[in-house]
Amino acid sequence: MYQHAQVVHWMNNPKKVIIPGSMEIDLTNICNQDCYYCNTADYRRQFPIQKDYKEYINLLDKLATWREHSPNSVGTLNTILFAGAGEPTLLKHYERVIEHAIDLGFLVSMTTNGTFLNKLLENVNINKLKKIGWIGIDLDAGKEDLYEKIRKTISKKSIFDQVCENAKNLSDAGINVDLKFLLGEFNSNESSIRDMFVLTNLVGGRLAYFRPVVINNHAYPIQNLVELLEKLSIEYSIPIKYNISKYLERNYKRCHQMFQYPIFSTDGKMYVCCEGPGNPNFAIGNWDEGDFRDLWLGQKHWEVYNSTNTHLCQPCGPNKHNIAIQNAINNPELIEDLYF
Repeated sequence: MYQHAQVVHWMNNPKKVIIPGSMEIDLTNICNQDCYYCNTADYRRQFPIQKDYKEYINLLDKLATWREHSPNSVGTLNTILFAGAGEPTLLKHYERVIEHAIDLGFLVSMTTNGTFLNKLLENVNINKLKKIGWIGIDLDAGKEDLYEKIRKTISKKSIFDQVCENAKNLSDAGINVDLKFLLGEFNSNESSIRDMFVLTNLVGGRLAYFRPVVINNHAYPIQNLVELLEKLSIEYSIPIKYNISKYLERNYKRCHQMFQYPIFSTDGKMYVCCEGPGNPNFAIGNWDEGDFRDLWLGQKHWEVYNSTNTHLCQPCGPNKHNIAIQNAINNPELIEDLYF
């Protein structure tokens, strides 16, 4: 939350460059699954892009020297999430990108369907891999039949067993593996959720993370499942997290997260909205041409921030962060609450 406090201070006196503490790098727009709830399918069809991994190496080098490039700055980039509009492990030599980020001192995390996570263990020193904050594997089900109903492997053979094996091997090696489950109409009954806890135990997952499916700007209601999730967490001795912040009413008109969390997408554009890749209204320029650091907090960045009507946005992850920042903007005495 300290980064939120920095944003509040900076917005009141924007004379310096505030460097985001966290960001996302999307490694590919190619995917080997066709999940029924996917909100990037159209984007992938329009931009089926695979970059050379060396472009990401160059990007990381620039990120690591952002403070030197912008000496009149506050804040430091600490955390990088590797994700994608597609499946990040499909990028050839993706593991070299992960390794380089670790070598540069970034705290690395990753979201993936887990297909080729074995390449990490095969090609990266285990002591480096143990520095990864967490690897979140999207499974959405505890058994193969329901997994395929929801996630639909494009090839004839399901990748379910392969993913579970990769998850267990990483867990056994001492790497934090979190299993992620999007809950919706097909998998929100008690039997299906129990299977998720059983699977998490089988592969040695650190925790199980539950979120609602979002379709047509509506988040599937999982508030009534919280009691069940907490009961099963105790029963199976598995720590859990669940995200119900998407249901919180917005108290803000602008997305303040646009100054905290850029997304470097496979199409070469730098976006300032977590749901924005593929939408030119949320792009502030290209990261693979020129120097993206000169675009940050530039005219286009402010135009996107000032023109975005958050009341038209779908339920999103940064909602609770924006609420906290807006509360501190409206009530300056509350800014101390952000320092923890």
